[in-house]
Amino acid sequence: MIKTVSLLILTLLTAQAAANQCVELMKKEDYYDASPVCEKMAKKGDVPAQYGMGILYYQGLGVMADKTQAIKWLRKAAENNHRVAQYNLGIMIANGQGAQPDLVEAYAWLSISAKNGYADAVEALKNLSAELSSTEKKDGDKRTQELQKKYKL
Repeated sequence: MIKTVSLLILTLLTAQAAANQCVELMKKEDYYDASPVCEKMAKKGDVPAQYGMGILYYQGLGVMADKTQAIKWLRKAAENNHRVAQYNLGIMIANGQGAQPDLVEAYAWLSISAKNGYADAVEALKNLSAELSSTEKKDGDKRTQELQKKYKL
């Protein structure tokens, strides 16, 4: 498990997060109004809203905390190439939050986030790599390629 990395929470204001109603409500910390707005937008494929739903469920902001739902929404945003969601998803998977711990899968998501230029992912990947065997790293590289191909990341 990654011990030296914590989940990055409210980083909605990334280059990928264009201003929209979900993001604006979250910036105002109006989580009860944000949750239905974000959910509606997320279901329509809005990537910042998908990320926002992941954060809302992770923290229990405006909704009951639910790590499984957090993983679900972060995964959707990550599959849509949201680099902070990719990082958070990798951290959660590594730590067994909302899913069984899977260091190879975590390595893959952190690798993709790092390749997308997210600096925190570079450090997390370095820390995780120190815990993996060479076989696990090779498996992680293979999984990274599979995910990149599948989701065109």
